[in-house]
Amino acid sequence: MNRPSIRTRLLVWTTLVTTFIMVAAGYILFQSLRSSLYEQFDNVLNDAATVVIIEIEVKESKIYHEWKKSLENNPIVADGALIQVWDYHTNETTRATLLGDNNLEKNYGALGERVFYNLDLPDGSKGRAVGILTLPIIEEQSGNEGFLPEEHPQIFVWAQNTNHLQRTLRGARNTFLIAGSVGLILIWFAIFVIISLSSRAMKTLVEEVQFRDGSEVGKPLSLPDNLPSEIAGIAERFNSLLSKIDSSRKRDRDFFMNVAHEVRTPVAGIRAIIEQALRRPREIPDYQIRLQNALEEVEGLNRLVDRLMKFGRLKRQQDFQPEYIDLIQLTEHLWKLLEPKATQKGLSVQWNLDPESYLQSDAELVRVVVTNIFDNAVSYSGDHSTISIKTIRKDKTLRLLISNSIPPGTEKLPDVSRFFDAFYRADSSRNQTGRHAGIGLSFSREVMELLGGSITASCSAEGVITLEANFPLQRSTGH
Repeated sequence: MNRPSIRTRLLVWTTLVTTFIMVAAGYILFQSLRSSLYEQFDNVLNDAATVVIIEIEVKESKIYHEWKKSLENNPIVADGALIQVWDYHTNETTRATLLGDNNLEKNYGALGERVFYNLDLPDGSKGRAVGILTLPIIEEQSGNEGFLPEEHPQIFVWAQNTNHLQRTLRGARNTFLIAGSVGLILIWFAIFVIISLSSRAMKTLVEEVQFRDGSEVGKPLSLPDNLPSEIAGIAERFNSLLSKIDSSRKRDRDFFMNVAHEVRTPVAGIRAIIEQALRRPREIPDYQIRLQNALEEVEGLNRLVDRLMKFGRLKRQQDFQPEYIDLIQLTEHLWKLLEPKATQKGLSVQWNLDPESYLQSDAELVRVVVTNIFDNAVSYSGDHSTISIKTIRKDKTLRLLISNSIPPGTEKLPDVSRFFDAFYRADSSRNQTGRHAGIGLSFSREVMELLGGSITASCSAEGVITLEANFPLQRSTGH
């Protein structure tokens, strides 16, 4: 689908709208001028007709057209004056000399009413006339006894050539056309310049987007200073999206690289065990020991694969069914599962649980988080140390805090800011076991985000690591 650009749309529509406005304004102004000129012309006709109409008189009981004699005696007034009078009943007519035997178009209204109208004059030119139905005037009663003017109404028409008026209107129309055309051209040019300058920044931005390839995903778009605020907001959001996509790609790349590294380690161990077992004939107990070592490596690899699969299922899961969870019972149960491992290291546990430690959430996901935190504390605690397990109920949150001491003699404190990075095992205290893939806490953080909570880590100067999980007391089913 061929979509027009914003620039093209602005140019077309602003040009059309301004053209329409200019044409409409010019038409209205011209009609106003035309109406004003005709009104002035009609006033002149009316004044002249008012002066002349009183010269339709009655003398000796007959109608006498004194106006005709006045025109003959005043050639200046008679010049261009086209007058014709009809008797309403007999239709007898009297004409001005200029009319000869030609008749004017007859038009009139009620008695005394002025009717103005356009007409074609006998010489073929255009004219304007006023028609009046009037009564003859009796100046002296002597000799006119018994004459009733009401019985002898007269139709008076005064017409005049409008050539001068038409020339004035044509000149005004041409002036309007020329001025309007020049004005439109200037407006169109101004619109083109303004839109071109305003859209230059957008055009630059669009060209940069169009010529981008996949290798430039992480590179933000350059935003010109003169970019319109509406487009700048979209471009900034687009840059933010590019940054998120780039971060996601980096995380995925690092994730798969770390997965490959973690998978390679147990596979290399299994391969080394098998190669050593096959290097020379061995006794059955020796084979059993090596097979047991290989089995432990396979189990570690299996746990890694299981957790990776949980990662995938967790990110696809969109809805959970909240249920009542007693965190005291859950923590005591999960600790019993890890108690043999804790006993082997000589660890003790200190309980400090709030009796109101219950919430509504997804039981299986809460179990995953608590198990990972417990397993982390047991695995990375110093031998014969104490693990503290504490719950605090506050406002709408239930806090679970698990603290453990790092092994004595550790050269440096662990970097807690990286505890939740997938596959992080940067220091000796977190590398002392070969059974951890380093994704437990990272996985727990993903779970807590889905549950609407959070998980944090801190480390004191004395080397006490505290993991804190903040569970919302109630979780929406549509999270």
